[in-house]
Amino acid sequence: MVAGMTPSTVKAGFVSAVLDAGFHIELAGGGHYNAAALRTKVTEIQKQIPAGVGLTLNSLYINPRQFTFQLPLWQEMRKEGLPIEGFCVAAGIPTTEKAVEIIEGLKIVGIKHVSFKPGSVDGIRQVINIAAANPDYPIILQWTGGRAGGHHSFEDFHQPVLTTYRSIRQHSNIILVGGSGFGSADDVWEYLTGDWSVVRFGLQPMPFDGFLFASRVMVAKEAHTSSSVKDLIIAASGVEDKNWEGTYSKPTGGILTVRSELGEPIHKVATRGVKLWKEFDDTVFKLPKEKRQAWLTEQRAEIIEKLNRDFAKPWFGWKKDGSVALSLGDMTYEETVLRMVRLMFVSHQKRWIDISLRNLTGDWLRRVEERFAGVNGTGKKPSLLQNFSSLDDPLPFVNTFFQKYPLATEQLLAAEDTAYFLAISQRPGQKPVPFIPVLDANFEVWFKKVSFKRLIP
Repeated sequence: MVAGMTPSTVKAGFVSAVLDAGFHIELAGGGHYNAAALRTKVTEIQKQIPAGVGLTLNSLYINPRQFTFQLPLWQEMRKEGLPIEGFCVAAGIPTTEKAVEIIEGLKIVGIKHVSFKPGSVDGIRQVINIAAANPDYPIILQWTGGRAGGHHSFEDFHQPVLTTYRSIRQHSNIILVGGSGFGSADDVWEYLTGDWSVVRFGLQPMPFDGFLFASRVMVAKEAHTSSSVKDLIIAASGVEDKNWEGTYSKPTGGILTVRSELGEPIHKVATRGVKLWKEFDDTVFKLPKEKRQAWLTEQRAEIIEKLNRDFAKPWFGWKKDGSVALSLGDMTYEETVLRMVRLMFVSHQKRWIDISLRNLTGDWLRRVEERFAGVNGTGKKPSLLQNFSSLDDPLPFVNTFFQKYPLATEQLLAAEDTAYFLAISQRPGQKPVPFIPVLDANFEVWFKKVSFKRLIP
């Protein structure tokens, strides 16, 4: 099976390709920020797969805001007759009582199986307890250890399985699926037969029931990964099992471990951007939150330079002459709009990174219009922006807009509009903005949000 992972299994084209080829895959919930986006994605996938093929959602238990809307929505869509087949509770194991509640809800609507991703011996035992409490329901236990991805475990791959294998096999409803660098028939075979425990440890055979593929499929032709990132992944030399923990302190085999937006270790290709991430993890992000602001203020110029040079989320502050603005208050209203378009609209493909970012730009334009409509006694007139679709190709509209409001090309942002800009840039339910507009107490959130999607060579 292909593991749920943002952004690779967020895209309908890749998910559909795997399903059409006859394999199991998890649609990544992490890339869907509201119910409409998830519904739209399911509809898109349905159009590309054979009738009768079911869908499974990977939802992050560690992210309550997403999990609490995705689980009931998944059940609701199943009740509506959509081909919903499975659900994966990722990044965290619920209590047995909570798991029973989740599984009962899945069973009632006809969802066929649930997955959990334990990260330790204790986590595996908790999944065993859940299986014991639900003996008639298929439980997929996905075990990867710390080497694979890094986001679910700190542990060695083998030892926790050796410790718990007998207990796992006492429950016929547990399907044991392993993932840790598997990529070929030779890699998989000894784990499929169970010979790994015989040859390596002199014990009885301990076969797995299935296998996860993740990083390996990110370079598949059908994956939407950019060609440059595919090249980076392929070029990474990798490490032997005994050396993988070296990534926690320095680039090892082309990989570096940082702390994700969810507060967990995650392995990333050691690009310039990821090295900067590691630098901030070891400095400002280690400080107590009350001490971070002073550090950021003192290092402001250097931080901005590094963001613009090395990171995928640049500093937002910008002037039309190409120089850096140290704060939003140093920008004109026109400059903020031009910067938003520059960073969120992919001009050569004539598309926004996400439709919610187009709408964000529209909301900001309406705020600008409210600020300048009626200035110089011109009186209130109908808004230029009648529909956000006017921004599908934004630059012609933006040019017309600032011809009507020339003062907006000169006036610096008022304090209340700066606050409004920051507020709408953090709205729940929209794609997080691909820039950093302020160095404040939320710098770690601005820096890391949607971090799974970003690599800089």
